[in-house]
Amino acid sequence: MSDSTTNTRTTSLFSYLSLIIAAAAAYSMSTLFSAMKPILLTRFVEQVSFAESLAGLIVATPFVGIALSALIVKPVTRHLSTFAVFLCFGGLLVLAEAVSAYVFHTPIAVLTAQLVAGLSVGILMGATSQLIAVTEKPDEIFGVVDMTAVLLMSFMVAGLGNAVGRGGLFAGYWVAAGIALLFAILLFAYRRPNDEVPAERAAKPMEFSVKNVAVVTMGVLFVTCSGLGFAFMFTLAQNLQMSYETAGSQIGILLLVSAGACLLGGWCSAKFGPIRPLGCAFITCAVGWYMAVHASEPIVFIAALVPAIFSLQFNFPILLAFSGSLDNTGQWAAVATPLLTSGFAWAAIVAGLVVETWGLEAIATATGIGMLGCLGLLGVVVRTKTKD
Repeated sequence: MSDSTTNTRTTSLFSYLSLIIAAAAAYSMSTLFSAMKPILLTRFVEQVSFAESLAGLIVATPFVGIALSALIVKPVTRHLSTFAVFLCFGGLLVLAEAVSAYVFHTPIAVLTAQLVAGLSVGILMGATSQLIAVTEKPDEIFGVVDMTAVLLMSFMVAGLGNAVGRGGLFAGYWVAAGIALLFAILLFAYRRPNDEVPAERAAKPMEFSVKNVAVVTMGVLFVTCSGLGFAFMFTLAQNLQMSYETAGSQIGILLLVSAGACLLGGWCSAKFGPIRPLGCAFITCAVGWYMAVHASEPIVFIAALVPAIFSLQFNFPILLAFSGSLDNTGQWAAVATPLLTSGFAWAAIVAGLVVETWGLEAIATATGIGMLGCLGLLGVVVRTKTKD
């Protein structure tokens, strides 16, 4: 009996392996943008003498494209096969990054190319999320996929930093195009047993309800508010007399280790359901950032970043799986994934406005208010679930 169960689980893992590889590639395309953001932001100002606001807009544009993809991912996945989606939008991403290497000095051209890149990634993430949502183990798969993307981001930061340092923006965008090409190739590792079933399911209309909208809104609000402090981590570190090198190495290690929280989040969601883990992480996130922002010693600051950073990585796969559970077709997961991911862009924008208006310490207050909002939406979800 035990051997039979083990064999079944092993077979199940192997059957999901191709999907995990493809989805990890799609998700890593979005973390490629995250890896590029701080490097290119500085380089645009130095190399092309763009204003900081314009440089910030350029590096945020891919995330805007990811958000906009939520509007078209449903018709795209309904009318195109998985192979066609991977081929068309994987190719568009590579082309957009390559074109950016030649037009980076022309604002409207590079903004257009980066918008196309973001739209392409958003559709690829949405399409793979839809496939994960209809499996038997969406929580665990989302956890593994998210963990892989976070781990790869650390290596992409190093590679892109070296490329931009040696060859400027031209080299940076060409390296990005090469990385995107590798991920686009990995998409085709996926093998679907029956290519017709998901297309038929996707043709069904999406059901809008208070619960469904509350879950997705809660996810976007959490990703946005939990990321407010990320934009000013180095500013906080410098205020505590930490050097760039010291802060960078310690924060880098935390980000790398935090990838394990993705896997833990997926496991907790499968074991306990999404409600309790989400609620605990909302509170932990608020406390972590409050302590980090008000820390008076470097060791307290780094220690406070542990719950602050880990709560984001922990909750992300739970929110994705929760969105996927809203229907049996995976359409809500397809729409929610790019919306949740776009929260990383809104976080940087909102954080800048908060600090400019109320000062650096207001980051802690804004994060706390955001987490209260998340808890309120979680309460709405619980009440509607009870009524159902």
